[in-house]
Amino acid sequence: MAGNPLGKQPGFWERQVLYPGRYTWFVFVSALDLLMTGIVLRWGGREVNCLADYVILQWGRDGLVLFKFAIVVFVIAVCEWVGRHRRKLGRQLATCAVALPAAAVAVAFIQLLAAR
Repeated sequence: MAGNPLGKQPGFWERQVLYPGRYTWFVFVSALDLLMTGIVLRWGGREVNCLADYVILQWGRDGLVLFKFAIVVFVIAVCEWVGRHRRKLGRQLATCAVALPAAAVAVAFIQLLAAR
């Protein structure tokens, strides 16, 4: 291994993530999803994700932020675990992880346009 003179496997905290570009997009569209959710709620709309709606009802918007952050961490951890065992499947999961919140952002945007 280049950069490792002893040839040892890197430790858990020294590993590079497998799909950094996809994760960057995932974090970005997840943040957009959170932003759009806040705008939709402020304009009198509602959260269409039942679980996220429950979180909002129980813990408010702060709870929603923590919930969405936990989802991001969980999804990246799952993609890394799967990707270390089956690289192609992990990449496909990471791609889906980007597509799902992107679709939610599109739906929220359509809701806002329809409300005008």
